[in-house]
Amino acid sequence: MSIKLQKAIAIANEHHKWQLRRDGTPYIDHPLRVSALLKKYDFPEEALISAVLHDICEDTNLSNLRINELFWPRVWFIVNALSKNKKPINSKELKKEYDEKNKAKKISNLENYDNFEEYIDFRFHLYLNRLYTWIIWEPWIFFIKISDQIDNLSDMKPFRKEKKMRKIEEVEKYFLPIYEKCEDIFKIDSKYIKLHKEFINLLKNTIKEAKLNITN
Repeated sequence: MSIKLQKAIAIANEHHKWQLRRDGTPYIDHPLRVSALLKKYDFPEEALISAVLHDICEDTNLSNLRINELFWPRVWFIVNALSKNKKPINSKELKKEYDEKNKAKKISNLENYDNFEEYIDFRFHLYLNRLYTWIIWEPWIFFIKISDQIDNLSDMKPFRKEKKMRKIEEVEKYFLPIYEKCEDIFKIDSKYIKLHKEFINLLKNTIKEAKLNITN
C-alpha cells in the first residue's frame, strides 16, 4: 500500500471515526469496501484514494479545498463531483430553502413548480444530469459511484421494507439508465468498455439480490 493511500485511509478514519452505519458498524468500513472493489479490478492509486474519500466532504467538516492541498487535483475533482451539498441537511431545511427562493423568485422557471415535491424532483434530476456530465470529464466517477451503490444495496438490513424498495427503485429507475448510456463515453477505450459492462452487470446482480432479500 502506497504512502498516499495510507494517508487517505488515516484521514478518512479520523474524520469518520464518530460516525456509524445504520447497523452500528463503523462508517469507515463503507468507503474502504468501495475502494477494495476498485482495487480488485486494478484501478490506479488515485482512484482508490478518491474512493476512500468519496463521502468525506459531504459527511464531515473536511473541505474540498483541503483535499486539493493534501492530494492531487484529480482526486479533488472526483471527491467534489461525488459530494452533494451539505445544506440543506434535511427536509425541513430544504423546505425552508424552497420557500425563501419561491418568495424571492430566485429559482429559474420557479413558476413551473406547483409544489415542494416537484421542486425536490427537479433537484434530483438536476443532480443526475450533472453526474452524467462529470462522468464524461472523469470516467472514474462512474466506477466509484456504482461501487458505492453496490455496497449500499448490499447493506440494507437495518432499513424497513418500504425504504429498501425505494432505494432499489431509485437506482434501477434513475441511475441505471444513465450508467448504460455511459457506454458511449467508454467506447474510445477498450479497457473501460469492458469494465463498463462488468460493473453494470455487478450492479444488476446486486439489485436482483436486494429484491430477493426483501421477498425472503
